[in-house]
Amino acid sequence: MKSLFRLLPLLRHDQFQSGTALADSLGVTRPTVAAWVTQMRELGVDIHVVKGRGYRLAEPISLLDRERIFAGLSASLRSVLHVLDIQTDLDSTNRWVMEQKPAPGQWSICAAEYQYQGRGRRGRVWRSPPASNLMVSIALRADLPSRALYAASLVAGVATVRALRSQLSVPVALKWPNDLYIEDAKLGGILCELQGNPQDHPVLAIGLGLNVSCKPDGLDQPAVALADVVPGSLDRNTLLIAIVNQLYDVFVQVQTDRGVNELLEEWGQYDCIRNRTVRLLRAQRTETVVARGVDDAGQLVVESADGERFSVNGGEVSVRW
Repeated sequence: MKSLFRLLPLLRHDQFQSGTALADSLGVTRPTVAAWVTQMRELGVDIHVVKGRGYRLAEPISLLDRERIFAGLSASLRSVLHVLDIQTDLDSTNRWVMEQKPAPGQWSICAAEYQYQGRGRRGRVWRSPPASNLMVSIALRADLPSRALYAASLVAGVATVRALRSQLSVPVALKWPNDLYIEDAKLGGILCELQGNPQDHPVLAIGLGLNVSCKPDGLDQPAVALADVVPGSLDRNTLLIAIVNQLYDVFVQVQTDRGVNELLEEWGQYDCIRNRTVRLLRAQRTETVVARGVDDAGQLVVESADGERFSVNGGEVSVRW
């Protein structure tokens, strides 16, 4: 697969390139180039193929640039950085960053142009065409309160909303516990995983999948990409830098209980289901309730038809409207 991705940086959107020229640049045969183009198209990259002229991208593609991303990180984040890596293709960025085993206080960051075993909550598969959306994970080992660990997806959601609103002025909102929305369409999701003893500097991995240029296939709900609502071109490097810097800031903030309280309060400002009637899916039962925000632990507070209020956690339920 990695050999296949050698082709992508050579393709242009403003002119055709012959199979012979591409083959010479890559040190392969013309049939190999043709096969790679076919595979890229099957993965979702829009490539025009014209006999006698060659190959051309339908739209420009901006690849992730490690040096540019590193330069854009805050000085504080660079000082604790264990590793920053950009992969052409990877099964899971969350798996990769957890395997780097950052020391206490350190951060590992990985982004991929294509992720072929990306996961959401409850093991759902998340895939998108190469070099089109944002798939990034961080792993950190920090002395965080238990509340911060268990509310990590909410905290990461606040960071992502801050970054997107400041960079693009788009009304991104949050749906408990880990989804990013614009109006009633899903923009992305966050997957948090904990490795180790919560009382002894566990590794916390935070994975973000964000629809930038297009919507992934196979979703069972309305979806939106930033390109649908933001005019002009979008720079994934700029977005990644802004999001990761905000993630660093919020996870410094939640090292105290006061910081956790502040972040949960801010999360409430972006809550897109508060006071809405939603369906609560628990085990084999579906219950209609009204969402009433989150409690001090980051659990969803709901109100039943008879007026009873109770809290549920992300491991128990799925919320739909």
